[in-house]
Amino acid sequence: MNWFAKIMYGRYGTDQLCFAMLILVFIMQLVYAFTHWNVLYLLAAALSIWCIWRIFSKNISRRYAENQKFMHLTAPMRRWCSSKISGMRDLKTHRHFRCPSCKQKIRVPKGRGKVQITCPKCRHEFVKKT
Repeated sequence: MNWFAKIMYGRYGTDQLCFAMLILVFIMQLVYAFTHWNVLYLLAAALSIWCIWRIFSKNISRRYAENQKFMHLTAPMRRWCSSKISGMRDLKTHRHFRCPSCKQKIRVPKGRGKVQITCPKCRHEFVKKT
């Protein structure tokens, strides 16, 4: 493992953009296995070569800027996925409601019967069954 650390010294390495590219390559290869579209195979090969080139690049500031741009562009999608995952994680113990007035998402414990909920954002009160 020491030899690999010596090779990677001063190089950029992997980041979120690299992982996204590798997942895309995997999906493209999977689709290619069923369709045998040669263009898809060539695109997957080019993308994997670009990913390897980024990993071994010594221009760290440029690769970092590319990753930051990717993270900025994908932030809304990542936030949406994160909220859906966190909402699903506590489905057994909590209910989620939207305030009728301001549409703020409110998390309430399950099994309390009918409760009066006060929105923390607009202070609107409404009754829901948990």
